[in-house]
Amino acid sequence: MIFVFCRITLSVIMIFVCGQTFSQNFSERKNVNKILKGFYKNNTFECNYINKSWSTGFNDQPYGMVNNNGAFSSIVVFKHQNFIGTLWPKIGEISTERGVRKYQLWKKTKNDKFELIPTDYLDDKSSADLNLKDIQTVAEYKTYFDDKSLKIASKSWITDFYSCEKVDHSNFAREKLIDIFVNQNIYVEKDFKYREGNPTSFSNKIDLLKE
Repeated sequence: MIFVFCRITLSVIMIFVCGQTFSQNFSERKNVNKILKGFYKNNTFECNYINKSWSTGFNDQPYGMVNNNGAFSSIVVFKHQNFIGTLWPKIGEISTERGVRKYQLWKKTKNDKFELIPTDYLDDKSSADLNLKDIQTVAEYKTYFDDKSLKIASKSWITDFYSCEKVDHSNFAREKLIDIFVNQNIYVEKDFKYREGNPTSFSNKIDLLKE
């Protein structure tokens, strides 16, 4: 009887803990919170730059296959239904050239193709919620993701190539990463302070690759 009671008690505790975990809120924005909760429950991927990008040319920049020294060295990708979220978690890698942001949200348009969802990049209370019934996307910013590779438009004229693998992040790590979606303004401030102290650590040079 005691053994049965202990098993029942343990099951109740586990159900309670799981219920607490999955019912938690990340954002005050209702629809954004739905997406973030989906990200929390599903797979995450670590994507690393493979020193290859496609450039359509811009001003004096080269056209063709290039090495983008200004590309993010790694990107974390969250996936939920028809949405993916991309994070650049390494400190100091954002810049005014890339746009002052630590994350982007994308909506699937077909197969492995996604288009950028324009969102606010302020703190959670100052940012607008998404209208999930009528999501507008920015067609010139495209991303292709198939769990093993990521091709992401860091700018409208250049697409960076990454190799990806699934990562089993702990719940704690997932929460910390998702916090970047919500409080990215705090992380942006830390990034720029780091860049000010390490100005020679970053480059925006783009070199044409030899065939």
